[in-house]
This record gives sequence, C-alpha cells and structure tokens, in this order.
Amino acid sequence: MLFDEEYRKLVEYICEKGEMVEGKVRTVYADGTPAYYKQVVGYQFRLDNSGKEAFLITSRKAAWKSSIRELYWIWYLQSNNVDELVDLGCKFWNEWKQEDGTIGKAYGYQIGKKTFQYKSQLDYVIGEIKNNPNSRRILTEIWVPEDLDKMALTPCVHLTQWTVLNGKLYLEVRQRSCDVALGLVANVFQYQVLHKLVARECNLNCGDLIWTIHNAHIYDRHLEDLQKQVRETGTEKPILDLGEEGLENFHQKVTIENYKPLENNYKYEVAI
Repeated sequence: MLFDEEYRKLVEYICEKGEMVEGKVRTVYADGTPAYYKQVVGYQFRLDNSGKEAFLITSRKAAWKSSIRELYWIWYLQSNNVDELVDLGCKFWNEWKQEDGTIGKAYGYQIGKKTFQYKSQLDYVIGEIKNNPNSRRILTEIWVPEDLDKMALTPCVHLTQWTVLNGKLYLEVRQRSCDVALGLVANVFQYQVLHKLVARECNLNCGDLIWTIHNAHIYDRHLEDLQKQVRETGTEKPILDLGEEGLENFHQKVTIENYKPLENNYKYEVAI
C-alpha cells in the first residue's frame, strides 16, 4: 500500500536518524508530564494520487470519517466554531475550544478570507486553476503573523500550492510540525481527498501529492508502540470513492471500500 510504505519509512528514519529533545519543551500530556520527542528536520515524500487507493494506514485503524468531517469544516464551511465541528461528528478540536466556542482566528477562519477578487482562499485556488492554469501563484496560506496570537493553536499544516502540468493537477502541502503517530495519519488522507475534489471541480486528473515536513517527530510515549505497529500492515488496499459531483456536503458523500486495517490496541496519547 502506498501510504503504509511511506509511513513505515518515515517512522524508521526518525528512529534511526532523529535526535531526542528533552529539557524545556512546550508540549505536555494530559497528566501534566512534559512530552519529549525524537525529531528530524526536513523530510519529503510524494504519492501518486491518480488512482483510487485511499492513503490510509492499515497497520491500525484510522478515524477516516472524522478526518473528512474536519476537512469539510475547515475548507468548505470555513469555520472556527468547535460546536459546528462536534455537530458534524468530530471531536478533534475539543481540547482547544476557547470561551467563545471557537479556536480563534485559525484554520477555517483563514481559508475563508477574501483573496484578490475571490471570496475565499478555496475559491481563489479553483478560480485560478480554471482561468489561469499556468500560474505559479496558486497557493493558500494560514500562517498569518498578525493573527497568530489570536489562535488557540498555531497551524501545523499551513500551506498548499497547486500546479497544472500536462492535464494533471499537482498539490504540494507544507507542514511545519508533524506528530507522526497521530496528526500525519489524518492529514495525508484529508489532503488526498481535497486534491481529488479540487481536481474534479476543475475537470483535471490528479498528479502527485507532495508532502513536505519541516519538523517530523515521534513523542517519547509513542516510540515503542509505533515501531511495532509499522512492522505489519493489512493485505487489502482501501479504495476511495468521492461520491456525487460537487463540493457541497462532500463529508456525507466520501466513502471507503475494502478498508481492513489490522485489529490491534495501539492508542497514542495526545500531546497538547
């Protein structure tokens, strides 16, 4: 499986080449213990997104439905309201909910900003792909300096750039900080789906999904189990079906067939 193999390579690379970070760290576990980690700086992989294989790990079960709901909340609803996400059936942001019920000026709030003559960054991407496909300026950015102190959590996946080449749409995603055990598993699948949805909206085929990470890390309480986890994978390829045309309500249309991850009890604590 495409993503299983790249995921295993990344885990092994961090374990072999990474450096342990201890001492003063920002992240803590729920019990207040500092969340130390092993990290590498600068890592990239690419996945051919022209086929139907879903980029889901099979070494354990991935919460793909919640991942799609979060994607819809950020990119289509362009929302920062945590209750709206909970109503969709996803609890990913509950730990970061502020008193006003939002995550501040983060994620969907930034995607919803007017960009040139377009009403949002998503509309800008789609409009430029359709009307100016040779542009090298088709990108989105949610790391906005003047708003960072108003975000419950600064964005990890923050930049996308889109290129049309020989009838195919290529997508590069940049991630400043990557929690390999938890965040990456959801993120890659989310942006595979977004890539395919935008390509379909623009009547293009998908080329590669290119993933660039500045800091890739595995937390100390994840290291042992994650190394065990990636040694085995399922034998069946999960198949992605986008469902009906259009972006509206895509969270209810996307389905996965033949997803048969290994049954195991690997659970990873969230570092906040």
